[in-house]
Amino acid sequence: MPTHDEQRRAFLVTAAGSAGGMGALDVTAADAPLSKPSDLEPDTLIFNKWNDSVHDIAVIENLDKLNGLSDEGMRERHRIYSLLLMRLVERFWNGNKLGPIGRYPQRSAQVEVPLRDGLFRYQGDDGVGTGDQLRVKWDRYLGHNIACLAVDGTGEIIDFEFNHNELYRSSAEHAEARLVRRIFSLADLFDHWNTGHVPKKSRAASLTKVTIYTSLESCAQCSGIMSLGRVKEVLFLQHDPGAYRIGNIMYNLADPDPGFAVPSAPLPIPCDVVGLPYLAELDESYKTFLAARQKAQAEKAASDAFYISKDSVPNYSPSITSFLCTDAALDIFRRGGREFEAMTAAALRKPAFAPTVPSGEPRPWSNERCLAHAKVFYDYADVAGFRGTPHK
Repeated sequence: MPTHDEQRRAFLVTAAGSAGGMGALDVTAADAPLSKPSDLEPDTLIFNKWNDSVHDIAVIENLDKLNGLSDEGMRERHRIYSLLLMRLVERFWNGNKLGPIGRYPQRSAQVEVPLRDGLFRYQGDDGVGTGDQLRVKWDRYLGHNIACLAVDGTGEIIDFEFNHNELYRSSAEHAEARLVRRIFSLADLFDHWNTGHVPKKSRAASLTKVTIYTSLESCAQCSGIMSLGRVKEVLFLQHDPGAYRIGNIMYNLADPDPGFAVPSAPLPIPCDVVGLPYLAELDESYKTFLAARQKAQAEKAASDAFYISKDSVPNYSPSITSFLCTDAALDIFRRGGREFEAMTAAALRKPAFAPTVPSGEPRPWSNERCLAHAKVFYDYADVAGFRGTPHK
C-alpha cells in the first residue's frame, strides 16, 4: 500500500503530465510540502501537522497509556460508569421512532400488545419487559437511545442526559451537548441529586477533571462543546461512522490550554480500551443491520424493512439511530445492564483504586465507593430521573 507521500507524488506527476507532458513536470513541486495558510500560528500542532496524512491526525497513538489507562484500577473505574450508562439506556429504552403502532420487523421482543390487521403496539421507556405498573409510561418517542453520564475527578456522578431531538423538534439536542450546558447552568446552584449540596464556589468554572461517558461516539457539535468546556475525556460505547473520527482529530490538533495545562479537547476513549466487549459487538451488529436494510430496500422486501406503517408503507431506514431501536441493539445494552447489576450485587470487591494526586486536591474515591455510588444513582434515576431532562 503506497504511503501518503507516495500517493501525493503520483498525483502531482499525473497532473503535471496531463498539463504539459513529462517535460513540464517539476519534480521539486512533487516533493515540496503543501503551502500552509498564513493565518496559522507557527509552532502550533495544526501548523506542524499540516502536511500529515489523515491517519496521523485521526489515530491517537499509545491511547492505552494516556490519562492513566495503563492502570487496571482506572480501567475498572471506567467500566463501572460505562456499565451504569448501559443500564440507564436499557431502563429508558424507547424504539418507537416512527410511532408506537405499526410493524417493526426488527423489534419483535419489544411488542407490548398485538393489534388487528397484523399491527402491534410497541413498548416505550417504561422499563422494557419489567411489567412494573408503577413506572411512568412514555410510548411516545422522545429521542434516540443515545445517552451520556458526567463524572467528576473524585468519582462523583454529576448528572446524565439523553438525546432529545424529537422532544424539542431539533437535530441539535444531542446528549453530550445538553449535559455540558446543564453542568454549567448548575455552577452556582449545583443540583446535587443526592444531598442538595450548594458548594462554596462555582463547581463548573471548567470541566478539566470531568469524564463524560457516552453511548455513541461524539459528533462535531458535541466534540466542540466538550472542548469549549475543557472536558478531560469522553469514553464511548460505539463508533459512529458519521462522526468521521472528529474527536480524535480535535484531540490530535489541540494545543495545551495555557490556562489549564491540559489539551483543549477531550481525549476520546473507545470502551474496548478499558476491557469492555460491547464496542465491537455494537459496531458489528450495526454493520449487519445496515447491509440488511440496504438489501431489503434494493429488493423491495417490505417484510425486512425497519418499519411498516398502518397503511403498509415500508420504511427501510439504515441509519444508526434506527439501529438503536432494534432488539439486536437492546440485547447488547441489556447484557451490559446485567453486568452492572451483577457487579453491584457482588459481595466481594476488587482492591480499592487510590492514585497519587497533587497536594491539596481531593483524593479520588475507591472503586468500591464508586460502585456503591453508581448503584444509588441508578436507583434515583430509575424513579426520578425522567430520561435526564426535567428532574432538577
